[in-house]
Amino acid sequence: MLPSTTGRYYAVVEVIQHPPSVVLIAVEGGELVLVRQSRPGSGTRTLELPSGKLEEGEAPEDARELAEECGLAAEVLNAIGTFWAAPGYSTELVHVFEASGLSESDPAELDDDEDIEVERLPLVGALEALDDAASIAAFALWLERQ
Repeated sequence: MLPSTTGRYYAVVEVIQHPPSVVLIAVEGGELVLVRQSRPGSGTRTLELPSGKLEEGEAPEDARELAEECGLAAEVLNAIGTFWAAPGYSTELVHVFEASGLSESDPAELDDDEDIEVERLPLVGALEALDDAASIAAFALWLERQ
């Protein structure tokens, strides 16, 4: 613990320098498009919205995750909002988009360490089925806008 200029104490924390990321909410026919994949932090397979970190210089609206993870293209991406993933220890800013006008695109190109399965669930009950905080926060933000 170190003293601050106000006489209070604060802890020194390691801040993870993380690039911005994007989470995509793709709804088609009343169903939410999701991905199930292995995550080392959970030690299991999690159910999430399509998401990923942005490459350097990549604009959030140019995110490739829907195509890469799901083999889908979106005619329109509407910005829903942004939030900090974990501002207590990370610089990751999450951009949330609604993807509409979905169509099939080239088959998904997964990274060597990815084992993604695409799933679809009815919108009703989908929030409770999600496993990670970014997906839960993004979906809740989207629901508030409906």
